[in-house]
Amino acid sequence: MKQQFVKGKRDEKAVSARKDNPQEGALSDERQERIAKRAYELYLERGCREGCDVEDWVDAERDILALPRG
Repeated sequence: MKQQFVKGKRDEKAVSARKDNPQEGALSDERQERIAKRAYELYLERGCREGCDVEDWVDAERDILALPRG
């Protein structure tokens, strides 16, 4: 029980830190959307292969996060 309480406190701090600085930790909504679009493009380029969604997402993240911010 005590571990859950401590863990909950850490999660609350992490959430408040993200609210203060949304760029820290989590991806911005805009980047998340760009990654999702790129993952879908990869899915189509690869012939709509089922079961490769994680691979498509990781490759899309690599592509998008390698681009300069702006």
